[in-house]
Amino acid sequence: MRNLVLLLAALPAAAQQPARSQTETYTYDANGQRTFAGRQVAGEGGSEHLGRNINGRVAPLEKVEEKVLTDNGQERVIEKTIRPYDANGAALPAQRIRTTERKQSDGSKNVETQVFLGNINGGFSLYEKTESTERTANGRVTVETQVARPTLNGNLDTVEKRSSTIVKTADKTSEDTLTYRRDTSGNFYAAARAVKETEKKAGRMVENTATYISGDRRQLELSGQVLSETTTRADGSESKQVNVYGMNAPGRPATGQPVLREQQIIEKNKTTNGAVETFSIRRPAVDNPNALGPAQKISEKVCTGPCQ
Repeated sequence: MRNLVLLLAALPAAAQQPARSQTETYTYDANGQRTFAGRQVAGEGGSEHLGRNINGRVAPLEKVEEKVLTDNGQERVIEKTIRPYDANGAALPAQRIRTTERKQSDGSKNVETQVFLGNINGGFSLYEKTESTERTANGRVTVETQVARPTLNGNLDTVEKRSSTIVKTADKTSEDTLTYRRDTSGNFYAAARAVKETEKKAGRMVENTATYISGDRRQLELSGQVLSETTTRADGSESKQVNVYGMNAPGRPATGQPVLREQQIIEKNKTTNGAVETFSIRRPAVDNPNALGPAQKISEKVCTGPCQ
């Protein structure tokens, strides 16, 4: 009877343990041979990544610890500590990321992210600070971001600025982000741009992302485009097809127009105790660039537990 009471007393504590998921990753070579590549165990407090070291043994690659320092409705502070390991499994200096979200009285939201790098003595020094302010008006969201890093004298110097505009409707979202960086004279110039459109319709989600980079004449030029379509089935499984375009492709002359470099196929299927995700690619043949070759499986992820 006493043992039964002890067992019943232990049940609530066990039930309160946070759910954790485990994901095994496998890769496939050109012959279809399946090889274990790594493992990730994730839960509410963080995650642990393991993989094969230089000796072929399974060893830790990275551990991530995450905790909420403050959450009072107006301010939320999350601290993430990343502990990497070298190829032999020895611990390297850690990295710490602290993110602070604040709700302002005018309805805007401010997000501050500080990245600290560890040293061999166990201390941390600020490497980068990012501040973003998000405002919403008339269905339009604007996000202004500044990235600063310490100079030799310890002062923070802004090295990058980003300006984003997001417009949402019932089934469509448009996002335009312009990135500015400093040149050798210290002046800011438009260095990159990303334009993304997302549309949902009848169980499908279509995404079109075009990227631009600054050329020799400091003019933004199209550098690539990604078209993806995700189909969600009634059983919760997903199929995603991603077409990746670039301004050139191996074995073909540059034409100044985007050409298909590869097609990625991502399949996600639920299992009785988790989910399986496979990643395959198809590439155009060199002698026939208008025809895609057969799909080649690249990797597979097998997850058990509460898989995302």
